[in-house]
Amino acid sequence: MCQQRKKAHAKVWHLYNDHFRPAQRGKVSIALSSHWIKPQHMTEKNIEECQKSLDFVLGWFAKPIFIDGDYPESMRSSLSSLLPEFSEAEKKYIKGTADFFALSFGATLSFQLLDSHMKFQQLESISLRQLLYWINSEYNNPQIFIVENSWFVSGTTKKDDAKYIYYLKKFIMETLKAIRYDGVNVFGYTVWSLLDGFEWHRGYSIRRGLFYVDFQSHDKKLIPKSSVLFYQKLIEKNGFPPLPENQPIEGVFPCGFAWGIVDNYIQVSLIIKPAACPARSVHKFTVTYLLN
Repeated sequence: MCQQRKKAHAKVWHLYNDHFRPAQRGKVSIALSSHWIKPQHMTEKNIEECQKSLDFVLGWFAKPIFIDGDYPESMRSSLSSLLPEFSEAEKKYIKGTADFFALSFGATLSFQLLDSHMKFQQLESISLRQLLYWINSEYNNPQIFIVENSWFVSGTTKKDDAKYIYYLKKFIMETLKAIRYDGVNVFGYTVWSLLDGFEWHRGYSIRRGLFYVDFQSHDKKLIPKSSVLFYQKLIEKNGFPPLPENQPIEGVFPCGFAWGIVDNYIQVSLIIKPAACPARSVHKFTVTYLLN
């Protein structure tokens, strides 16, 4: 079935390329979802397993389209008796049938739907920057459009979606770093999604929209979340201008600044010993909590 999907995609691309592109001058691609994976240990074997994981999740579509019309070698060696063979004519027909790399990354696949055996005993990570760098290296520096990206919040969250904003800011900052520092050719970014929708096996128990949809109301009322304002301002500024609140900070806290750990005891005694401060700034004090 996967072979038929690749052929179907290729047929649509060729149809547009031959009959519509000369007049419309548009671009056609296919949205490919991926996770990011890192080795449990920095051994050659673990690194190879990470490569295999990405091949099995992303490469089985990306390599035929962007490289040579065929499945990744790691899939061929592991599933040689199960994978169909492409003829040379089919490889040529499939290869190059995307005008840019359309990437989907976020909660849909990462940490949610990926089967554990597809991780090959390695560690999942939400590093979009590293995935962008890998795609850039693996597929000959393609133009990349991030067509789906975000995180999720509880289905009961109507306005204050701080968690969503946190991840959204993280992903967009990583995209900017990939462009500025890694030379990755990312030319667009799209948040998923404008409105809350049906999230497959999770239904409406989680939400991913910038607008909360009240499915219980007659007119399906839309409520803008905090992320609407964040994303609006981000677009207006075209990123993160060099304002103080956007800059990393280096330095130390004042001597006498209190550091401690809260535990589930009624009384906690703390002794503060900052290494960079003189002995007279060391304090001992007790914090008392009233537990419900």
